[in-house]
Amino acid sequence: MSNVEILAPAGSLDGLYASFQMGADAVYVGTSRFGARAFAKNPSVDELEEALVYAHMHDKKIYLTVNTLLSDRELENDLFPLIAPLYEAGLDACIVQDLGVLSFLHENFPQMDLHASTQMTILSGDEAELYRNYGVTRFVPARECTIEEIRAMRAQTDLEIEVFVHGALCYCYSGQCLMSEEIGDRSGNRGMCAQPCRLPFTSAYGNGHLFSTKDMCTLMHIPELVDAGIDSFKIEGRMKKKEYSAYLSSLYRHYVDVYESEGNEAFQALVQNKESRLWKDIRRSKDIYNRGGFSAGYLFETDKKNIMYPKKNGHFGTCVGTVLKASKGQAVFRVKEALHYQDILEFRLEDDTKAYEYTVKNEAAPGDVVTCNVKRGSTIFKGQKVYRTKNAALLSWIDEKIETIDDKISLKGEMTAKIGKPIALKLQGLSHEVTVFGEPLQRAVNRPVTKDEIEKRIRKMGNTNYRLTDFSITLEEDSFVPMGEIAKLKREALAAFEREAVSGRSVGEQKPHKKKELFVWQNVSILKVSTMEQLRTAVETDESDVWIELPVALFAKEEDEVIKLLKNRPVILSFPRIMKAGVEEKWRTLINRLIVGAVVINSHRALLVAKKRFQDCPWIAAETFYHENERAKEVLAELGICPAIKRGYGRKEVMVTKGCLKRTLDRCDGKEERILVSGGKGDKFYVVNNCDFCYNTIYTKNGEKKPEFDKPAWHHFTWETADEMRKVLKTWNLL
Repeated sequence: MSNVEILAPAGSLDGLYASFQMGADAVYVGTSRFGARAFAKNPSVDELEEALVYAHMHDKKIYLTVNTLLSDRELENDLFPLIAPLYEAGLDACIVQDLGVLSFLHENFPQMDLHASTQMTILSGDEAELYRNYGVTRFVPARECTIEEIRAMRAQTDLEIEVFVHGALCYCYSGQCLMSEEIGDRSGNRGMCAQPCRLPFTSAYGNGHLFSTKDMCTLMHIPELVDAGIDSFKIEGRMKKKEYSAYLSSLYRHYVDVYESEGNEAFQALVQNKESRLWKDIRRSKDIYNRGGFSAGYLFETDKKNIMYPKKNGHFGTCVGTVLKASKGQAVFRVKEALHYQDILEFRLEDDTKAYEYTVKNEAAPGDVVTCNVKRGSTIFKGQKVYRTKNAALLSWIDEKIETIDDKISLKGEMTAKIGKPIALKLQGLSHEVTVFGEPLQRAVNRPVTKDEIEKRIRKMGNTNYRLTDFSITLEEDSFVPMGEIAKLKREALAAFEREAVSGRSVGEQKPHKKKELFVWQNVSILKVSTMEQLRTAVETDESDVWIELPVALFAKEEDEVIKLLKNRPVILSFPRIMKAGVEEKWRTLINRLIVGAVVINSHRALLVAKKRFQDCPWIAAETFYHENERAKEVLAELGICPAIKRGYGRKEVMVTKGCLKRTLDRCDGKEERILVSGGKGDKFYVVNNCDFCYNTIYTKNGEKKPEFDKPAWHHFTWETADEMRKVLKTWNLL
């Protein structure tokens, strides 16, 4: 049996069962609340309880997504009654983002595994280890990690590693995106992402779906994924149809098994032969869903441009033909992929927009020439590409496959019936065994019951999940039992068998929350500066009232001037939000010359650096190191971190991305720049590229905020001039 788990998305109950039937070892699914896909057709708690029985009967697992940020009221009043019945039904794990949720679940449901969501932006094994003591048994690294980084994680920890191998990619590091909240007041961290990154934007360098990524497919890279020590291959797509998750589950299960049974040489033969079943299956998976084709994701792509597709959003389909001739009301095209009745085709313009949509009436083979009528006025021309956006035959095949799979559980039965003693029925299967007892067997008054009559009634399993493959009976002669009693005994035996297969866990009352005293940053404002001009302005403030946050990566090249300006004034040191292990050594000389009065914890890496190098000063959480409820703040306190103070003035960072807009638009020149992008509804953002580490930060265009509360406040300055900064400081009575 393979050690690699195929983990499928289940956005509906149908999708859950279909994925299991087609090869998934586990599914991740939300329910009525607190999952990151609030608009999926999530099953109810009752439906999930039934699904857990089915899953465990078939040696499968179900993981519940609780991967959003919760308020105190939700955490203390609503989460326990949601999880408790599922915990008792044997829920295998919860996928978690919120540190408060992590602590709550570990305290109240100690026997349940907890998985650290990709929303936590974990970039290494030692970062994941920070949360082992909170019940974390598995983590999902950020999708921006490379296969080399995954291998390094495997060497750092024995926690299970779950990696996205197929499906949509966010443009922003998961959990760090605030764009949906900013544009449509629908927070991705509350499960309501509206995917505004998929919308068209305009910029001075180019227009289009500037932040829209291709879907990822790694079927051809399965050997590298398996050899990296990944425990679970995760397929994205809880908003997709059941055919998507079911089909992809079958493909990834099949090709993992091929590699593990036949070896790398046989697998590479499939990769190198473009007519192999592997490549045919990849083309079919494009028919199911893709955006702009497939990339191999950040795991394997070396050129970030290959990850993006700015020309079109939504299902891209597959190219199935080329127009040979166009006339008024007709198009003639040559087919390169087989067409089927009810396939949907699109004739596309050069910018990939749809010129005409056509539903196939007759089947066609590769090489055939097809003539179809088109709506007058449609732009059809010689050489135009024709794409299929619905492969009707493939979808029908998947549905038929799901319907015809026999997933009933084989049982062996044994009955012992002696006059005057309770009838005993034993069932065996799946390494479980149960025995139930009925009424005493009676002596026959008229016609005795026969073994065949009893066996016939026992074997009738109806719509249950079982089949009886073997049955034996010891029946005393000249006896009688009503067939209704036999049916009742069978029902009781099946119910007992199901109870035996589920967890048997029980949960008591919710543990009361004993609030702890937390250290709070008192009576001091913080100025985060980004330029030397801003630093010169910041030092004009009174250091007894104001602390300066110094992002060390932005000032390392101006080391001498920074030290001269500060004049022994302590600073709050901060690192980039996305930082890999060892990167802080690049700034070691500046760090050693600074008087570090505190450290900003804006990532798990920053926490590890602080633990190693800055144990003698306070650590303060950034607002983006989420702690929305009291329990999360208590976890921070246990880790040695003070909660953030309120934000005052500043542009909001709505995205931190591994992608680079200038690279996407072929404008990469190695120079850092601020690019204004505009959405269709007037939304405007600045994209700022960092060439030292090749990433983008996207900010709201405007950042002014009037004073609404007393100090302390955390003010974030980006590219304000000295005069603009002084104006803000005076507004807040800091100058």
